[in-house]
Amino acid sequence: MHLLKTALSYVAIFSVGAVTSVACFEPEFGNPSFRCSPATDDACPEDQKCCSDDPATTGGLIPSYYTMGSKYGAPIFSGNNNVLSTSGMCVETGGFQSPFANGCPVPCNPTWDAGRLLEICGDPLTAKCCQTQEMDPNKDCIMADGKWRAVTGTDIKVITSWGPMHTTNQDPNGTYCMTFATVNGVLKEDAFEDCLDQLTVANQRGFCYAPTECPCIEDVCALRNGDAPKCTAGATPPPATTATM
Repeated sequence: MHLLKTALSYVAIFSVGAVTSVACFEPEFGNPSFRCSPATDDACPEDQKCCSDDPATTGGLIPSYYTMGSKYGAPIFSGNNNVLSTSGMCVETGGFQSPFANGCPVPCNPTWDAGRLLEICGDPLTAKCCQTQEMDPNKDCIMADGKWRAVTGTDIKVITSWGPMHTTNQDPNGTYCMTFATVNGVLKEDAFEDCLDQLTVANQRGFCYAPTECPCIEDVCALRNGDAPKCTAGATPPPATTATM
């Protein structure tokens, strides 16, 4: 009974307002081209695949894209679980080296430390982890300990109710975390709550990308603290306002 009540309470919180809008600023990648939801995969041209850009794993461990072991976690929203993601981009998959059967490029987290980025994306001289979407400065930032920062899944039911509260959130209704955590028809509460903890907004999602320079995307939450912009004069900052698809 406790398991059922916990799961249903999360679904009730997430479901208010249904699905939030996805697309915001779109960096000039060419390929990938534009934002989509892999769960529906209905926004891409016929020659493209809607690929998740979310590298979240069980326990927040290193994604087991290439190897297994105690320090690696199963991808929740990418690889074989691409269809559980609501955050992705349309990709001509033939242009990427991929460890996945669907040919999608490797998702990565631009906020990872250098060691994890090296393991997943390779030598930074030949590949970068490029963030693929700008956060919404009005909805994706929360005040915590006196500073603005990007919201994460660990804030659910503490600071935020997720869902319609945020623009670029993964799995806004909690539906796919429930799917991921259900084994043989039984919802595993620990797996479900861990999945919720791994949810992110756009600052923690991207692809390992061949160009040595990524499009400049500001940390819009840091800007709300009065931090100096990180985009240099040679790069074009994203627009101040966001747009929907």
